[in-house]
Amino acid sequence: MVVIAGIDLAWSGRKPTGVCLLEVEGLSSRVVDISVTPPETDAEGVLHLLAALGPDVVAGIDAPLIVGPNRRAEAELARAYGRFGVFAFAARTDFNDGHSIGEGPRFGALLAASGWDLSPEGIAAEAPGRRALEVFPHATAVSLLGAAFALKYKKGPLAARLGPLNQLRTLLRDYAVEQLPCLVDPAAGGLLTESIALGGGAALKATEDRLDAVACALAAHHAWRHGSEGLTTFGNAAEGYIAVPRPVTSSPEPSCP
Repeated sequence: MVVIAGIDLAWSGRKPTGVCLLEVEGLSSRVVDISVTPPETDAEGVLHLLAALGPDVVAGIDAPLIVGPNRRAEAELARAYGRFGVFAFAARTDFNDGHSIGEGPRFGALLAASGWDLSPEGIAAEAPGRRALEVFPHATAVSLLGAAFALKYKKGPLAARLGPLNQLRTLLRDYAVEQLPCLVDPAAGGLLTESIALGGGAALKATEDRLDAVACALAAHHAWRHGSEGLTTFGNAAEGYIAVPRPVTSSPEPSCP
């Protein structure tokens, strides 16, 4: 059995982190948790959460885990996906420091020091161990889920964000029905099956964090299931990279226990 983790890391360490945990054995899977952490949970707290999951874990993490002086992941991603409106902040050290968003590289260093493999190479269902990938939900939505354009649910008035967020939920649901049906099982709490209603800002942000965590988990599961055939990597493991899942034409039918 492997645990698939999706982590929408709070870059500042002062906001909640979205978490999606799945247990997968063969083609069967079950939802362990889809939630947000308390706001005070920092990188060490998220590391502690992951450390308790066992010896075989593949985690997809939305945060710049590796930041070298020549990081080019975002520039390469923009060249490939910019026409779809997919862009990521250039996670250089000076940018991170200037915006007080250093939790990603700090989390990456903590993972590496704890024995996690941060390389995008060699992930496969038959390869045991603890692996972590930097992923990006906007790119996953376009490449794997079939969004025609990046969904703009991060900024703007709450009412304007609601439509794109429901679009993301629908895309995640449709993918899960085919590939990870346990995410649309009642045990998953209705996150992907119930339309998102307009509420307060904190509630909408919590929903956004959980949906992003599910997208990260889908990317990690796809990488675990299909290996390098199912990934396009922008940048490199030395200076920093973003792994984007790409569709694989044939795959066996999944199931739930």
